[in-house]
Amino acid sequence: MAALKSSSRRRVVITGIGAVTPLGLTMQDTWNGLVEGISVAGPVKQFDASGFPVTMAYEVAEFTLAKELVLEHEVPHVSGICAFAVNATKEALEQAKLPVAGPVSDRTAVCFGVGLKCPELAWYDQVHLPRRFDDPSLIPHIQYFPDQMSAILGRLAGAGGGITSIHTACASSGQAMGEAFEQIRSGDVDVVLTGGTDSMISPFYHTGFNLLGALSKRNDSPKTASRPFDRDRDGFVFGEGACVFVFEELEHAKARGAKILGEVCGYGVTESAYRITDLHPEGTGPIEAMQMALEDAGIAPSDVGYINAHGTSTQLNDRIEALAISRVFGEFAPGTYVSSTKSMTGHMIAAAGAIEFAFCVKALEHQVLPPSINLFNPDPDCRVNLTPAKVSSHSMRYALSNSVGFGGSNTAIIAGRGDV
Repeated sequence: MAALKSSSRRRVVITGIGAVTPLGLTMQDTWNGLVEGISVAGPVKQFDASGFPVTMAYEVAEFTLAKELVLEHEVPHVSGICAFAVNATKEALEQAKLPVAGPVSDRTAVCFGVGLKCPELAWYDQVHLPRRFDDPSLIPHIQYFPDQMSAILGRLAGAGGGITSIHTACASSGQAMGEAFEQIRSGDVDVVLTGGTDSMISPFYHTGFNLLGALSKRNDSPKTASRPFDRDRDGFVFGEGACVFVFEELEHAKARGAKILGEVCGYGVTESAYRITDLHPEGTGPIEAMQMALEDAGIAPSDVGYINAHGTSTQLNDRIEALAISRVFGEFAPGTYVSSTKSMTGHMIAAAGAIEFAFCVKALEHQVLPPSINLFNPDPDCRVNLTPAKVSSHSMRYALSNSVGFGGSNTAIIAGRGDV
């Protein structure tokens, strides 16, 4: 980071945001749902979960792929999460007033956080059990290769400057956005399509994460099952969807008359190097990531008005992340409020950091704090200022989004208001 400390370094702004989430099929609908403080969690519809210990999820409803954007030869490569990303990309590019599938430029790139998904169990039944190893009709498993999705998005963005696919579990899109920020700031490119997409709503992952003890089992009350920072939290609830940004160099955006939605001001990324599934008990990785982001942005902790926490609603994550935030910002720091919006979107895994950063940008635009819903009994061990149960006004210049991934990856990214 030190090498980039220069008064002449390029500034990076946001000129487009698109989203497909359980709260809505556009960024605006998603934001409206968040402001209303609603939870749309319910019984899983994508597979028969009746025999599973966990039977609920936050699912995207009434979604239809923008098929006109997909070429015939790309159809076998389009998974469900790719479809989410295609629609969100269309929205982001159109808002940025950039052409969709327009001319290719080596000054445009893609850096995207992708979920790995996995071939459906039915695919194994079709291929492996009957030993059908030479049937080309079964090729669609390639749609789960992460680079396939980024290549399609690269065509839509005209990304001659290269594509990068990042998978660091729940930190995937946080890291993708941070690296996109660095690509523009370093002068390599002028525009990067970034963000993330994912869904783990499948028999495979419902089984695996239940065995890990990470999922809430409040099947009798899905809408209140995700309870970040609540004393009685018992795990997260899967969500799904995509969030896509157009990051752009400031002068490049101004020259073409683009509306600036926000600024990307600072980025920190660390590796806890502790355990695959656990945070270090002292929160060292998230602490260092937040400190790096603040130093990178050149601001003090007191300048940050809102923190969108990773806040998974597991006992371990919320307690240690709150400890990390209090170490960096101070216990119950005046003027700095914290919430986890996973209580309204579910845990979107590789897409979580992206939609949560989008909420930071929108919070700054409207000068409001996203609500903390399902916070029935605040955990006294989480010594941070949690946002009220309903959306509330708050004057602020900067907001920070944390992401923490299995494997120990930590990212912190800081947004600034769009009046640059």
